[in-house]
Amino acid sequence: MRDFTNEKVGKEYNKFKKMLYISLVVIVLANLVFAWYATKKTVALHELIVGNSKSNTKSYIDVTDVSSAFAYYPGEVNKFYFVMDQDDYIYIVRMSQSDYSKISKSVDASVTYKVEGATKDTPSDIKKLAIEAYNESVDEEYQITSDDFEEYFGSIYLDTEAIAFDAMDVIMVIAAFGALFGVCFGLYGAISIWRFKRKINKLSVDEREMIDKEMNATEAFYYKNAHMYLTENYIVNFASTFDAIAYKDVIWVYKFIQRRNGIKASQSIIVMTKNGKSHTIATLSGLTKKANDVFEEILQTVAQKSTNAVVGYTSENRRAAKEKIEK
Repeated sequence: MRDFTNEKVGKEYNKFKKMLYISLVVIVLANLVFAWYATKKTVALHELIVGNSKSNTKSYIDVTDVSSAFAYYPGEVNKFYFVMDQDDYIYIVRMSQSDYSKISKSVDASVTYKVEGATKDTPSDIKKLAIEAYNESVDEEYQITSDDFEEYFGSIYLDTEAIAFDAMDVIMVIAAFGALFGVCFGLYGAISIWRFKRKINKLSVDEREMIDKEMNATEAFYYKNAHMYLTENYIVNFASTFDAIAYKDVIWVYKFIQRRNGIKASQSIIVMTKNGKSHTIATLSGLTKKANDVFEEILQTVAQKSTNAVVGYTSENRRAAKEKIEK
């Protein structure tokens, strides 16, 4: 950070920059996955049957003709049909009445209709009904047996209502979450950088030099877990953004304890400055003796150095602080 020579300030600022860079990398990788997925072509059902592919695969058929329903399961709306493609291969498709109506209209208009879905293994009862329906529609010399079934229809059928979820789809879901994470993480990083720089730019050159000099002085105390410095004249906090507060501007110092189900979860030190703004200068969630000792040390130091401030949260101090606000 060119405004400060102090390495702690530079590390905090670079932390936000790293967040932004990481988010950009994640977003780029996610978009590469999306682009690759877009080039992935759905395979025609004929190719899957010839290749002896298993069920649960996305597929399609360019339909040129369709039969009436030859089978359905009691209580189900979707039924089983024969369809034919432009090469006169016959397939079994399970679809809704609305899909059947669309295909029928296209067939009547001599237009090919692309029906899509996922493949499923053809159960034995459907095979039996398919053979019976097929044999009823052809002359005896062209009739088939169960031994001929797979040669004519393959071992799988297309279900227009089914959803195939393969490894690539899992990768797509991960990529989608990655992209969302990247956007949120990047926005947080970008906003943090903007706030960090905005707070620093509000300081004069002389103030920046003084604060930098005091942070680098041996008398300054740095509290790693609180991400803050207590210098000779300033409270310098950069837990979420850069915030330099002169002790002379502090008019109220108090402790805020947050409880969950009656148990202390965290404690914060809040200071109010003479412009009426409140600043959370330290928040410690650790409940250990060491964490509490650090917290009390920060609180006492700030209270001692803020000679114009009232200390503690009481109704009297609230009124007193209100009177000290410069209008």
